[in-house]
Amino acid sequence: MPSNTEGGRSRNMGISSRRRFLTMLLTAGAAAMLASMIPNAITNNGQGIESTTANNSAISSVINEPRANQLITNGSTVNITVPTVSHISAIKTFPTNKTQQVNVDAVAVSNATNNTGSTSNVTNVSLTPLDDWYIVQIGPTPQVNIGNYMLVVDGLVNNPLNLTYSELTSMPTTTIIDTLQCVSDPYFLKAMVKWIGVPLKYVLNAAGVQSGATKVILYGADGYTSDLPLWKAMEDDTLIAFMADGQPLLATHGYPVRLVVPRWWGYKYVKWLVKITVTNENYLGYWESRGYPDVARKNGD
Repeated sequence: MPSNTEGGRSRNMGISSRRRFLTMLLTAGAAAMLASMIPNAITNNGQGIESTTANNSAISSVINEPRANQLITNGSTVNITVPTVSHISAIKTFPTNKTQQVNVDAVAVSNATNNTGSTSNVTNVSLTPLDDWYIVQIGPTPQVNIGNYMLVVDGLVNNPLNLTYSELTSMPTTTIIDTLQCVSDPYFLKAMVKWIGVPLKYVLNAAGVQSGATKVILYGADGYTSDLPLWKAMEDDTLIAFMADGQPLLATHGYPVRLVVPRWWGYKYVKWLVKITVTNENYLGYWESRGYPDVARKNGD
């Protein structure tokens, strides 16, 4: 029969073993919890960086944001439904919100707004500098050589055109003030711009649109496409723009020419425009075929 000393030693050893076992369990549990928290911490941190620096610096990121966005205007909130494939594989760069004050007397104000949200009686607006515009595109910026640039106009037209940059820019021009705005984030991703360009309807009239035509397909040099109903393409202020804020377009913003579609969302503003096809088919462009509205009115216009 063991002595009291031996029994006490056995009990002490049992207690020590249980303590070591509990310590191991606690250590393993803490490690597992920490491991599960790390991915969330990384994800949340990445989101925090984007949201907190959107107003202060340019950020490029891949967008995958299936949500309903909100556009805040003059104290009210307007819900904008964005398809669940919202800008998947697109590249987005936030602006830093620098502006310059300009007087726009005698300039057509297409979609500029004053402090009350109205488009009437706007005489001064803050233009967004070209190097601070937001960027959304589906791939790398194409390098278009202006020396051999050609704008093709074909499809249901009597006189197909192949316009050089010089020929295009020698046509009659219109100047407007307009808000370029992204449907996926209309509060932050916007730019107030003074455009100079050739009315699209002038080019279409020169080509001679055939009866029965219903749509115009726009092609960018990067492979991007969009479309417009013919009635929108023929509005006076739908432009093929080659100047912005008194300067040639930057490469990242569509140099040498891009489409401008006032009062409609930015995915209709095809950059690096190289081809216009008139059709009677119900063609849907890149984003339109992914669920974005084909008639892309911002405010019911």
